[in-house]
Amino acid sequence: MDKYLGLPNGIGRRKKESFQNLKEKLQFKINGWSNRFLSQGGKEAFIKSILQAIPTYVMSCFLQPNSFCEELERTIVNFWWQKAYGKKGIHWCQWKHMYGPKDEGVARVLKEKYFLNEDFLNSRLGNNCSFTWKIIWAAKGVLAEGICWKVGRGSDISVLNDVWIPDLINSKLSSYVNNLSDFKVAELIDESSRNWKTELIGSTFSEDVAERILRIPLVIEPHNDILAWRGESLGEFTVRSAYKLLQGIGIDPRAYALQTDYNKFYKKTLAT
Repeated sequence: MDKYLGLPNGIGRRKKESFQNLKEKLQFKINGWSNRFLSQGGKEAFIKSILQAIPTYVMSCFLQPNSFCEELERTIVNFWWQKAYGKKGIHWCQWKHMYGPKDEGVARVLKEKYFLNEDFLNSRLGNNCSFTWKIIWAAKGVLAEGICWKVGRGSDISVLNDVWIPDLINSKLSSYVNNLSDFKVAELIDESSRNWKTELIGSTFSEDVAERILRIPLVIEPHNDILAWRGESLGEFTVRSAYKLLQGIGIDPRAYALQTDYNKFYKKTLAT
């Protein structure tokens, strides 16, 4: 069949046959690398950078049959699980679990291992932890400086211990009442009218804090409380806004870098 720029000029009723060369290219690449020893990390890089890139151009021009896409996926799956060239391996889990969102994979593993019964901001570094966890944990202080709760139902927000008043410089609230440590923001909201309990707030907090609380808008249809990033108008975290936030409060952003003795590290590396 005649082709132009690697694409068939015409596609008949047998669509799979028109694109069979894609599967052949995929298998050719795999055969060329299967006789080399690749770790799972090496296989991952090979799949993402080479195998998944092969059909990208063709798929951007032609809609492939589902059965053909399944064949391509099966070829990649077999390469991932194989023990050696020509030796099939055990498929320890379904492939759909291998390419899910990271918050359903790696992030969950980290939570299960390091802060199972608490949230990330209250987590501890621990002993004998992985280098990945050290890097993530080192940035915890930056998040603590920049996150703020957006009030929905208010049931997840602590009145005194959480940051939930956006324009309040000092996140530690002062109150005329001493036993508010276990109180939730939901107790300051009238659920029937979806308005703030003005009298309760006025008698509990200072005049300045009370005014700031009453300026927080409440939606008619309550939703779950949301953690937002104060450095961006959309509430999404960016490295740029985190850097500016730390500079604005007089903290050197480099103070949150992971402290490692690189001289010792490189000496050990070169000695091995």
